[in-house]
Amino acid sequence: MGFLAEKVAVVRRPSHLCRLAAAHLVIWAGVIALFAPAARAQLLADGIAAVVNDKVITYVQINQQVGETEKLLRQNYQGEELFERVKEAKLNVLRALIERELIIQDFKKSGGFIPETYTNERIGDIIRNEYGGDRVAFIKTLYERGVTMAKYRDEIQDNAIVGFMRNKNVIQTVLVSPYQIEQYYQQNLRLFVQDQQVKVSTIVIRKALFPSQRLGKDGKQESYDPQEEIAKEILYKLDTGADFTELAKSYSEGSNKDQGGELGWVTQNGKLAIRSDLWSYIANLQPGQHSDVIPTSDGYYYILQVEDRKQSEVTPLESVRAQIEQTVISETSQLRQQEWLDSLRAKAFIKMFL
Repeated sequence: MGFLAEKVAVVRRPSHLCRLAAAHLVIWAGVIALFAPAARAQLLADGIAAVVNDKVITYVQINQQVGETEKLLRQNYQGEELFERVKEAKLNVLRALIERELIIQDFKKSGGFIPETYTNERIGDIIRNEYGGDRVAFIKTLYERGVTMAKYRDEIQDNAIVGFMRNKNVIQTVLVSPYQIEQYYQQNLRLFVQDQQVKVSTIVIRKALFPSQRLGKDGKQESYDPQEEIAKEILYKLDTGADFTELAKSYSEGSNKDQGGELGWVTQNGKLAIRSDLWSYIANLQPGQHSDVIPTSDGYYYILQVEDRKQSEVTPLESVRAQIEQTVISETSQLRQQEWLDSLRAKAFIKMFL
C-alpha cells in the first residue's frame, strides 16, 4: 500500500509506562464523563465491555458480531452450557476487537494515515462491483444496517490499517530457507508416508429382510437366507474361473455395479480408508485373488477382489517442498503475530468488563 506515510514511533520508557497506566486508571474511572451528553447517554445504553487506552469498546459492538453464532448455539445448547458457550464466543469477539484497536492505535501513534483518495476509490469499487454502480442502492443498504457514511468510511480505513500493519509486522518478516524446509521434512517424516494402497473391486448382495425355511440335511426345518445362497453361488463361479467384472455387472447391488464392481484404490487409514470391517479380508490378498463371502452388520454380503497393490512409501521431499513451505510460513506467521500483539498489549492500558 503505497498510500501510507509513516514516522518513527517514540518508544516509551518503563517509567513513562507506569505513569501512563496510572493516568489511564483515572481516565477509566471518569471515562463516560469525558464524552458529550449525547455520547454519554449512548455509552450508558450500550454498556462498556472494555477500555483500550482511551478507546471504549461496547457490548453493542460485540453483539453485532456474535449474533449469528449465538443463534446457532441456541439451536444446539441450553441452560448453563448455552450460557458458557455464548460467554466464550463473546470473549473471543472482545479479544479480537481489542487486538484490532491496538493495531489501529499503534499505526496512528507512529504517524501513519490513510488518504481520503484511497477511501473514495475503495467505496467507488464497492459500489461498482457489489451494487452494479447503483449508489442509491448502496446508501439504502447502509441505512438498513444502521450505518452512517462516516462510520462506513471509518471501517474502510480501519480495515486498510489492519491489513497494512499485519503485512508489515508479520508477513514481510517471514522468510523460509531451504534448510527450514528440509528440517521440517525430516522432523515430520511420518506425515509424508503414503499408506499401503489396494485397488479393490466389490460384489455386494443385500441380505433378505426375513429368513426363509427349508429342510436341512437332518430332515428338520431350518432358517436360511436365500440372498446368502446367491452370494455363495457367485463365489463358486469365481472359484471355477468366472470373470469378476461380469459377475459384478450381473449380480451386484452396489452403486459401482456398472463399472464391474470397481471401487478403486483404498487404504487402511486416511482419506481413502475402506471400512474397517473389510480391510482385514484384503490385507493379505494378492492381485487376482478374492475373498470369501463376508457378512456385514449393516445388512449386506460382500465379495472383494484385489486388482493391484502399492506398497507403503515415503513421498520425496521435492514433491512436497511447496506444501511444506506454505506450512512453515503459516506456523511462523502465527508465532510472529502473537509476539507482535503481545508487544502491543505490553505497552497499552487494557481493562475488560466482560
